[in-house]
Amino acid sequence: MESEIRAGVNLRGLREHNQALLLGEIRRAGGLSRIELAERSGLTQQAVSKIVPALLDAGVLDEEREPSRGVGKPRTRLRIRPGARHALGAQLDRDELRVVRTDLLGAVVAEETRELPHEFTPDDAIAAIGSCVDGLRDDSVLGLGVGALGPLDHTTGVLREATNLPGWHEVPLRELLAAATGLPVLLDKDTNAAAAGYAWHAATPARAVAVVLVGTGIGAGLLIDGRVYRGPRTNAGEFGHTTIAHDGPRCPCGRRGCVEVLHNAAVRRGDPGEAARLLGVGLVDLVQLLDLEQIVLAVRDRPELYRAQIEAQLSASLPLPGWQKIDLVLAEHDDRLVAAGAATEVLAKFYAGTRW
Repeated sequence: MESEIRAGVNLRGLREHNQALLLGEIRRAGGLSRIELAERSGLTQQAVSKIVPALLDAGVLDEEREPSRGVGKPRTRLRIRPGARHALGAQLDRDELRVVRTDLLGAVVAEETRELPHEFTPDDAIAAIGSCVDGLRDDSVLGLGVGALGPLDHTTGVLREATNLPGWHEVPLRELLAAATGLPVLLDKDTNAAAAGYAWHAATPARAVAVVLVGTGIGAGLLIDGRVYRGPRTNAGEFGHTTIAHDGPRCPCGRRGCVEVLHNAAVRRGDPGEAARLLGVGLVDLVQLLDLEQIVLAVRDRPELYRAQIEAQLSASLPLPGWQKIDLVLAEHDDRLVAAGAATEVLAKFYAGTRW
């Protein structure tokens, strides 16, 4: 009896895995025929023919008949139905909360924002997120992803510490938000959420990418071989606390001369060019450490100035032949990058057939 139960569970798991495999292939291609789907997925045409009707019945796929191209029955093309399911994604920053709703392709279809009080508490944040979720949710919502300031533990959903915010020490934020919203919740660092979102939409992401967020803090989400690298304690990417001046001013993290404290001091002095130059100095070290191919820069104020200053630092400090050329690009819609990225992490679990 026990072996029969295990066999049933294994078969269900295999079916869910194969469904997720097909959905992922269709999403990435934008639409596929059944024959193309079998070729790309490695499944037999018989297996595809068994799985596709269930996905059509569930309303996740649409079927479109291609124009006739001669003798024979024209093929039908399968596409994701974007509005069939939705995901919510939130960015919890030091001064603002943004929550977005995306469709199954990761496009933002609605959003809500809230201002947070100075030195907001966990209770303040949970109440604000709950209010935004109430305005965006319906029965099609799969779950809530949250990109938050760190350090935090992505695996346990515990926010370890939030500098200069009272009460933010070892906060089980994922558990508290799940209880408050009634939704499955994923918690990740804001930089990792941004990196996940960038990888989701990139047609062919570079093998080593840093998605750099510049705001009240500075951090980098790392994409290595197309996957978010979080580290064994899920705390990778604290790029803003790289020391570039060992006798510099004290940073809130406890070190001296961090990229973040020097950058922010230049911003407060009204010298954005120097702020961008200092960021570039730190990024040269990051490029050398990880052999980066691409840097995606998300900065709200004067992005073109930042790009020019950082490119100047890269050119001056990496005077090697063209094989070490770095692709520096500005992020699109960077005000939504973290929230939308957190939503794509929810979508990724759906496409992977992962149970919450």
